[in-house]
Amino acid sequence: MAVGVIIFTGLKATFDTDGFHPELNQLVRILTQQTIAGEQTKWATAPLPLASQLEYFSFVENTVKVRVAGKYNLQTDKGDVPIDIKFSEPSFFDVFGFNLLSGNAQNLTTNSSTLFLTEKTAEKIFGSADAVGQTVQFEKLGSFTVEGIIQDPPLETHLPIEAMLSINSAEMLEKNGAISSISQDWGEFKGAAIYARLKSEDNFSQLNTSLQNYNHQLDNSKLQFIAQPVKDITPRNNDIKNDSNAGADWAAIKIQLFIILSLTLLSAFNYISLSLARAFSRAQEVGVRKTIGATRGQIIGQFLTEATLISLFALFLTVPCVLILAHYIPDMDDLAFSWDIGLILCLLTYAVITGLVAGAFPSWLLSAFKPIEVLRKMKNIKLFRGVAVYKVVIVLQFSVTIMFMILVVIVGDYDRKNKAAIDSSISPNVLTLDLKGESYENLQNELSRLNQVETILATNWYYEPMRMSKSSVTFQDKILEMNYVSIDPETIETEGISLKSGQNFPKDMPQSSEQYVLVNEAASKLFAPGLENLVGQNLLLDSAYVQVIGIMPNENIGEQRPLVYRYLPNEIATLLIKIKPNTEVEATRAIQSLWKNNFPENTANLYNLKAQRYPEKISGEMEIFGGLALIVLIIASLGILGIASYSVETRTKELGIRKVMGANSLKLIWTVTGKFGLLILIAGLIGVPLGLFCGDLLKEETGTPLDLGLVNVSLGFSLIAILGILVVLSQTIRAGQIEPVKVLKSE
Repeated sequence: MAVGVIIFTGLKATFDTDGFHPELNQLVRILTQQTIAGEQTKWATAPLPLASQLEYFSFVENTVKVRVAGKYNLQTDKGDVPIDIKFSEPSFFDVFGFNLLSGNAQNLTTNSSTLFLTEKTAEKIFGSADAVGQTVQFEKLGSFTVEGIIQDPPLETHLPIEAMLSINSAEMLEKNGAISSISQDWGEFKGAAIYARLKSEDNFSQLNTSLQNYNHQLDNSKLQFIAQPVKDITPRNNDIKNDSNAGADWAAIKIQLFIILSLTLLSAFNYISLSLARAFSRAQEVGVRKTIGATRGQIIGQFLTEATLISLFALFLTVPCVLILAHYIPDMDDLAFSWDIGLILCLLTYAVITGLVAGAFPSWLLSAFKPIEVLRKMKNIKLFRGVAVYKVVIVLQFSVTIMFMILVVIVGDYDRKNKAAIDSSISPNVLTLDLKGESYENLQNELSRLNQVETILATNWYYEPMRMSKSSVTFQDKILEMNYVSIDPETIETEGISLKSGQNFPKDMPQSSEQYVLVNEAASKLFAPGLENLVGQNLLLDSAYVQVIGIMPNENIGEQRPLVYRYLPNEIATLLIKIKPNTEVEATRAIQSLWKNNFPENTANLYNLKAQRYPEKISGEMEIFGGLALIVLIIASLGILGIASYSVETRTKELGIRKVMGANSLKLIWTVTGKFGLLILIAGLIGVPLGLFCGDLLKEETGTPLDLGLVNVSLGFSLIAILGILVVLSQTIRAGQIEPVKVLKSE
């Protein structure tokens, strides 16, 4: 039920997207249809000069331009904060339903240094302090003053806002060369959006007709403009490019609905199993009710009502749990939980349908009991001839659970080994300084004279994310696209790295031309079967020949992808600074001071390498596989719990006779438990190959060296098998406690 609530809430948020704008049916976005070589492509953006042309259409009430700038670093004392910036104009607040909590929208016209922040962004930057009137510095853009706070929207929107600057600011920044010049360029239509409010929704077709007659021929590319209702933006149309915030598409929605259906059916199966296990205790009740005149329809109604009430109680228990979990599940904290009557009715309907589906079979079966049978010899009643279908479902459930658990163990083993390798190879006394494209030689010399600093390396290697580029590498008849990183020639010696073969970069490396490279083992094996075969060989790296002088080991910092190590001073992005123990605070202050002296326009991004790149947290893969494994495990456990309980109930007479004939308690427990052990074994024969197959796919897809060995596979299977047997024993242990005189007294 919890998964259902989360998915339904997400689906409702998808369909409610942009629902807070007034007169939504009159809002349109202008799309650009580009035709190149007969192929048409639709873009969710439009050239900015088109906005002024729309104002001449009598049926257009208002227009607004929104230029997307992307993320820029806002410089603070605690480091840079990336903020997503959009440029717009005062009509933004007339066309859309965004509200200003403070400030005047007209400032976007009169003052080019005006900055509007949303509530959430202001809190992120300034905390509880008043943001209005504060001056902030954006890297590469300059200083701006916060003159207004935009209220966070009540619903999801395809136009998320963090910070807004004026269109006038954009034009000034274009002149300064800080941003690309698109304001007056009809060909640059991919970086801005144009919206319009029509006087009536009936004007939509008239607008499209007018736009079709308004084309521009640009460099053999034909542009045509189309109006799209804002209410139709979500769900996403995959045929429209550059529409990153349009939400889920219909394929994703169908997948979510399929997940809900699957979980509902599995839950219903488990409820049926548990209901049938209790059937014998309810049979006498049914017999008595029928004897005093109850009809079969009334019996069915009673059991359907019970199942529905249980489902509703589950829903009422789930909702507060989901609200609490929303703060801890990634991406859910931003989900707009609008508990309106529509969502409440949807969830209540879901709970009622779930209860009806789950209670249908037990109610039909129990209502068929005949009073004379259930009141005389209840234990002789057979609810159905066999449980083959249920056993098949149990096997499938445990097969999927075993597959997920094997993936969890494999990924967990990789995380554990990777972190152990990192702990042994990276000192906690290493800081990384992002150079932000600045020349580093003078700064490196100044930093090396600090008392707290031991060594400094200029590299792209130890950075999060690792700064990699790609080059075409040719050796003999092999041509590959391969990643490379730029490193300091002193890296190998300073870090004490033992090369597998060959030698380090020479000390007199020329900076004007590239002559030598290092490759790791993974790259070497792609080109030559033996390590030594590649050392001394020439590679064609893009358009120039270089010599391979050494082979790096794969193990360094957990990176085992094929890599070429090059010395390219112009591409160096990071200084790796090793400091003396227990001097991090003093070193940080001194480094930031030197940075400010050299580059006053930029703030220093300085982090502890170990803490920044390898934080102590569970990996995303572990969270995904672990969460799925937990859900499937709970479902499978409840399923086998019901079947085990039913099995004990139906075999009480047999077990009583066995005990009279001399069987001890352990023998009776094994008699019932053994068949379930066989089911789990069969599930293992299906789930283990599935786990290995999925693990191999994950290994190939990510390039991660996952260990698919016997130990990990056995551990994953054993965990599920032991838990399954324990669940079965929780019911079958009653078999050893049976008292023959009680179960056989009516025979």
